[in-house]
Amino acid sequence: MKKLIDLDNAFFAHAWRRHLTLAVCFGWGLFELALGNAIWSLVFVALGVVAFWQFRQIDWSKYDGGH
Repeated sequence: MKKLIDLDNAFFAHAWRRHLTLAVCFGWGLFELALGNAIWSLVFVALGVVAFWQFRQIDWSKYDGGH
């Protein structure tokens, strides 16, 4: 079965890219919450949670330069 969101990609081998991805998701979720858009806030925070969970499951040492 193919994953809907597959983050197992060499692009994310560097930790700073993973951290930036999570910061954008959670930051945008907080921004939407500050604007009073609870649904969009929930969507972006949920994306951040899914990304965090997937990033923790992946063995990054299989990519060159993985840290």
